[in-house]
Amino acid sequence: MNNKKQHVQVLLGLALMGGMMVTAPVKAGGFSTPTYGAPGWGRAFAGGSLFKNDPSSAYNNPAAMAFIDHNIAQFTIDYARIKMKFKGNAYDYQGNPVSDIPIGDDGFPNVGAAAVNNNNGGQGGFTAWLPTGFMVMPIGDRFAFGLSQVVPQGMRSTWDEDSKFRDFAVDTNIETVGLTGSLSFKVNDQFSIGGGLIVQHSRGFVSQNINLFASASQSTAPELSGVQLPPGVGTSLIRVKVDNISTGWFTGVTWKPTDQDTLGLNYHAKIKNKMTGKYNIYADAYNTALLTSPSPVGGNGTLVEVAYPGLKLFPNGAHASTQLDIPATAGFDWVHQFNDRFTLGASVAWTQWSSFKDLTLKSSGTTIVSIPYNYKDSWMYSLGGDFRATDELTLRAGVAIDQTPTRNSTRDPRIPDGDRTFLSLGAGYDVKAIKGLSFDVAYSHQFVQEVKLKTKNVDRLGAATLDGKAESSGDVVSLSATYAF
Repeated sequence: MNNKKQHVQVLLGLALMGGMMVTAPVKAGGFSTPTYGAPGWGRAFAGGSLFKNDPSSAYNNPAAMAFIDHNIAQFTIDYARIKMKFKGNAYDYQGNPVSDIPIGDDGFPNVGAAAVNNNNGGQGGFTAWLPTGFMVMPIGDRFAFGLSQVVPQGMRSTWDEDSKFRDFAVDTNIETVGLTGSLSFKVNDQFSIGGGLIVQHSRGFVSQNINLFASASQSTAPELSGVQLPPGVGTSLIRVKVDNISTGWFTGVTWKPTDQDTLGLNYHAKIKNKMTGKYNIYADAYNTALLTSPSPVGGNGTLVEVAYPGLKLFPNGAHASTQLDIPATAGFDWVHQFNDRFTLGASVAWTQWSSFKDLTLKSSGTTIVSIPYNYKDSWMYSLGGDFRATDELTLRAGVAIDQTPTRNSTRDPRIPDGDRTFLSLGAGYDVKAIKGLSFDVAYSHQFVQEVKLKTKNVDRLGAATLDGKAESSGDVVSLSATYAF
């Protein structure tokens, strides 16, 4: 191959990764996101990135890059549709039922209008597009270099501003986009090691109602002792937007004990991630007065300052920060090639979700609110494989079981997560007319366990309660173009 032609091919491979800067999350357990192309989705992530010439090894297990025998680039687009449904009841801090209310012409909930939906439930969810890209380039007989763009963390949920969830959640959008570089070294024909670095941009957007009177009623301030303030008077909505750039590392090893078997271990370290930005409050005239005028129950300052000394909320917004660390993960993968037609993979993956204790929002060193989550470590198990039906066509299938890290006591509508089962099908086609080019497609359906939403909001958000169940499901269609050169 002449140098000019090789340069053109390298540029083509980079171009496949070039349009991947606008992303949206595809749901998995907690707020993690699978980092595979369509071939991986088709086998439900079984075998990780150990299948022959899989460029997703650039991130998932960099050691496996050492066994890729030519330059290869892959670009993937995933389309996800997530549905969420709640059945049950919500109550304010006094135990009164909370009903959905319609939105007025001014864009705020019309508290004077009749309630809607009769307090029976609510629906949420989202649709999203997720682009992902990988590239691996062998360097001599022993080294290989990899690049990737991934979204390792992402979650989105949306509930209407007029729903009974308004004191718990309206919008939630958590997203991490990472660019990685990795290097592998083949120690011998059976064993390799690898490692890499990730630079990632995390951003988060959350919103929910602030029930000022209900919140103040939970205070221990002397001025409010014995005072029962009516909840749900007027409307105010807080929106928080934060982001951060952080770095981390990952590593892996790969071992081929036989000509048919490949084993791999990978580890992605926890990443400290302090996100900063701003909060804004959108309130009607009545609630704006409660935030800016002397408290109607006496004492020095506004109602918020009297209820929680040292805490001041600014209707026009102020600085905000939160710590949302990316948990560590580890995985074990196995791939066995039975013959030229059939290859089977299996994987076990662990995520250290126990490091996610709470979501705390601060402003200028003062805690505005801290919501407990107390996640637990989770495991995913998967089994799947490839069947080469013809020289051009490969068929895939797989199943995975993914444990939820959430707990019944702290689960809320933001992430109404349950144990989920992935059932996946896929196919790949090698284009003979263009040597090295192949296309893959996969479909994956997520069956999510029905879970309880029986929780009480923190005092600073009004101490409302939920008593019901949430149902969720998800569909993902994944399309990949892969070019080997």
